Amino acid sequence: MNDTTDASAIFGPIWKRKWLILIVAVLVGAATYAYYKRQATVYSASTELNLASGAEEQSLLSASKATTGKAAIANAASIISSSVVAEQAHRILRAEHAKAGKGKVRAKASATGSDIVTITAEAHGAKAAARVANAYATAYIAREHAAYLKAVEKAIHNTRQQLRRVEQAASSAAHRTSKGASTVDGAAVIQAASLNSKLNQFESELSLQGIQQISPAKSSSAELVEPKPKKNAIFGFAFGLLLAAVAAFIAERFDRSLRSLTSIEQASEEPILAALPSVKSPIAHIDGQPVLSAPLLEPVRRVQSTLRLREAAVDGAGERANVLVCTSADAGDGKSTLVAALALVMREAGQRVAVVEADFRRPVLAKLLNVGGDLGLADVLAGSVSVEDALQAVPGSNASVSAHESAGGGSATAVRSRTRGSISVLIGAAPGERPPSLAGGAMSELLGSLAEDFDSVLIDAPSPLEASDTISLLSEVDGIVVVARVRHTRDVSSQRLADLVSLPSTAPVLGIVVNDVSPRELQRSGLSAGHGQRGWPSSLAGR
Repeated sequence: MNDTTDASAIFGPIWKRKWLILIVAVLVGAATYAYYKRQATVYSASTELNLASGAEEQSLLSASKATTGKAAIANAASIISSSVVAEQAHRILRAEHAKAGKGKVRAKASATGSDIVTITAEAHGAKAAARVANAYATAYIAREHAAYLKAVEKAIHNTRQQLRRVEQAASSAAHRTSKGASTVDGAAVIQAASLNSKLNQFESELSLQGIQQISPAKSSSAELVEPKPKKNAIFGFAFGLLLAAVAAFIAERFDRSLRSLTSIEQASEEPILAALPSVKSPIAHIDGQPVLSAPLLEPVRRVQSTLRLREAAVDGAGERANVLVCTSADAGDGKSTLVAALALVMREAGQRVAVVEADFRRPVLAKLLNVGGDLGLADVLAGSVSVEDALQAVPGSNASVSAHESAGGGSATAVRSRTRGSISVLIGAAPGERPPSLAGGAMSELLGSLAEDFDSVLIDAPSPLEASDTISLLSEVDGIVVVARVRHTRDVSSQRLADLVSLPSTAPVLGIVVNDVSPRELQRSGLSAGHGQRGWPSSLAGR
């Protein structure tokens, strides 16, 4: 995990990805809207039942007054939600030629402690939801009323049988003439009158209405439960925004790349020679000549001047080393473009420069310096051609061209200056699946021959972590320049490269050239962004 505590280094890349995060959020919101827009609609309708009337009915059948209470209300709610009431409700709906669909029905007792039970039904339409709610209410009322009528009819039947027994007893007692019989006859008359009164009361209860439905469900009052595409889309947008931001933050925290000049210098354990700003086109071509972008001109000149001082300090006699190798920890750090840029600046200073492309896996110098041909280093090492036949001159050897690039990446203009320098390139060519070995006498003889004929020899070599041949090449040169790229070079790769180049058998490391540095990082480190230009849209990225 990257352990930097700089808030801008942590949250800056998240802000840099703000458009990507916004696009992810918009896509998630749009997908959420499209998904829920295609879902079937679900409406909710409610009706209420007053159980107080049912309690009055039950009180007439019992000796003591019955009350609803919380337990009775909860029991009624559970009965309404049971399959018994559901079957009867479906029969009612079928009789009305209406379908209940796949809706849900739930009954809930009032939270205020009243005798009200609320029945809520869900269906795919407002009318269907209202029908289902009313059907459940009707089914429950009919069930309870039928049970009540059955109980009343049973009570009437029992009362009539009891009255019949009393009348029969009174009739048989009428034939008796004793004093005790007269007492029995009076008691029978009173009992018969009480039973007749009770019978009349039961018969009057047959007309009672019982449980009542209040506020029947209506389609006009039904509410849309789902889907709610707009609401869900807003939630999806917010969730996508949060998810993308968190993903960017996590990716940043676990990013092993070096994100500042300080971190690169610490990981490489070498001083920074120069920091090159980000530009769209490091090297362009005007009239067939390679052109160095104006924002890079002064920083690359600074690299050249610093290399001279470093070379003189390394060489005890004060003579300048003239064979340099440029390598990097990871592919894509921009070493090839730096070699081409250094060659252009050295030619401008009047030097005769030889450029050797030892990177057979990613040869790009032919395109950067605008040279052609099929012969290259592989052919020279194989002995099929001489180095003089394989070297190619870079166009524009009698003039130096500098491309002035606008902040928006506009067209370049040429600024020419007199010079007598030259650039000769020995390209890597395409050796096939098995590139030739850089170790051995052939490479040593080649570098010695070039050092005698040219003022400077620049070697574009692949990372020694990637190609083992580069390790042997590091001992054949006079100095090593390591190229790193901000937010691309990994800390572990940089540390391993530092261990390799610190071996006693290798040439001295002259310093680090940092590539793709933002204007803010240049100012933070005390370096100039060059020409007062800010916000160059791309990087000095290459292979």
